[in-house]
Amino acid sequence: MSAHNGHGRAPGHSGDGCGRRGDCPGDTGGTPAGRRAGTPRAQTRPGPAPRPAAAAPDGLRTTAENTAAVIAAVLATPCANTELMPSPENIALARDAVLCLINRERAEHSLSPLVVNPRLESAAEEHCAELIADDYFAHVSPDGETPVDRIRRTGYIPGPTVGYVIGENLAWGTYNLATPRSIVAAWIASPGHLANILESQYTETGIGIVPSVPQAFGGGSPGASYAQEFGVIIR
Repeated sequence: MSAHNGHGRAPGHSGDGCGRRGDCPGDTGGTPAGRRAGTPRAQTRPGPAPRPAAAAPDGLRTTAENTAAVIAAVLATPCANTELMPSPENIALARDAVLCLINRERAEHSLSPLVVNPRLESAAEEHCAELIADDYFAHVSPDGETPVDRIRRTGYIPGPTVGYVIGENLAWGTYNLATPRSIVAAWIASPGHLANILESQYTETGIGIVPSVPQAFGGGSPGASYAQEFGVIIR
């Protein structure tokens, strides 16, 4: 049984998606990726001190109360199908299981759940398929395409002046290490992957799963490859 993980972050407009700072040509390992927006925000002078907010009418929740209720609902909902061995027939169930486990981990750290974005999901599915077709396992493809390149091609980043933060977790596993529970547990046990999972800026995600492992790594054993994209657009 084998398993392997990969993670990467890229701030907006950086053009890199390597797993660690300093991995990419021209990357000097400066500001940690994923901790800054791609477009600088305008600075403003502080205005007058705000007046105390009026009490909310009975029956209306504050934003904090709404967030707490959503988090409580996530924690109260069991995750189904977490022990599935991915197959062409159950990929949708396996994706749902990964999302549930990821959002449960975020909820346990008082973070709001991620919602699925079809464009991020498309990027994740495309990368998983490419890993198998081209027999490699990395964030950057053999022809130099990065996670930012893939996600940009889907239209998730609406324009060159829009800020964004992008992250990606990868994994493959064989036999019982290929289940959603095993993959997410491996990500949680890895500081770099966990940092993506618990990044408070992220609001959206997309998950791709292929019921196969690159031949060079899995040796033909039954298993699955996973990609999870994380993102937020900062306007």
